[in-house]
Amino acid sequence: MNKGTPEGTEEEINFVKLMNKRERIDFWKILGLNPDEDHAIHVTEHKEGKINDTRIKPKADVFFSEGKVPAEELKKKDYYLDEQDSSAFRLRKIDFSGVSVKRKDSDKYQILKMNPSTFKKIFGSFELGAGASIYCTKAAELSKNNSVLKGWNTDWIVFEKFFSNIKDITLLKDSSQNPDLRLRIAQNIKEYSNKRIHEMIVKNEGITKFVFQGIGNFEEPFTASWFYESGKLRKAGIIPFNVTTGSGRSKGDFTIVIKPRSV
Repeated sequence: MNKGTPEGTEEEINFVKLMNKRERIDFWKILGLNPDEDHAIHVTEHKEGKINDTRIKPKADVFFSEGKVPAEELKKKDYYLDEQDSSAFRLRKIDFSGVSVKRKDSDKYQILKMNPSTFKKIFGSFELGAGASIYCTKAAELSKNNSVLKGWNTDWIVFEKFFSNIKDITLLKDSSQNPDLRLRIAQNIKEYSNKRIHEMIVKNEGITKFVFQGIGNFEEPFTASWFYESGKLRKAGIIPFNVTTGSGRSKGDFTIVIKPRSV
């Protein structure tokens, strides 16, 4: 079963039923699909992520298939169809019909979570991810940055070379130095890293499509060609976002997370 949040899954189910009841013909027109022959299908299985090299939740929460579903069967199912139903009725998947259904509390969901291996494939560097994951708020936590670099498959020599533009970078690892100075260095590294990741996502079309639509990672129709949020359906694309770290950093689970920014 698709491992989303209960609230998110409920919204996905409601969208499937809404479309299969044919209550919003305007949505069918936006999608360019035929409400008499096509059906909304809930994605309930993980898919192979080419970049992640594992099976994960795809970008599309719902896709559309064409074929015949008897009206009485559809009504019996309360207008809900999932991937098993699509196979049972021998429906044909429609490419580029994937819809990402956004939660109403749009600041709660995450757009993308990347472990070091995936991050390196997309952004070309372990060090940039380590910089975004650096501890930089409490002097007592500065020693944890040794584990950050290890978790990001790098070391201080390579890390310092990568961030050679940061003033006094070589003093960060020196515990004999003034803690406030070391914190400022760490803060500068984190600020630079987050800004650089943000710029790369915005300016590189390939990265943009990977992050927001899963293009290059998933087969069709499991990329997100469309966004559905707060009762509105629109073409998928970039939305305002923040770069942050995952909640498992203190346990050695290092990730970079892209989250929506409230506007």
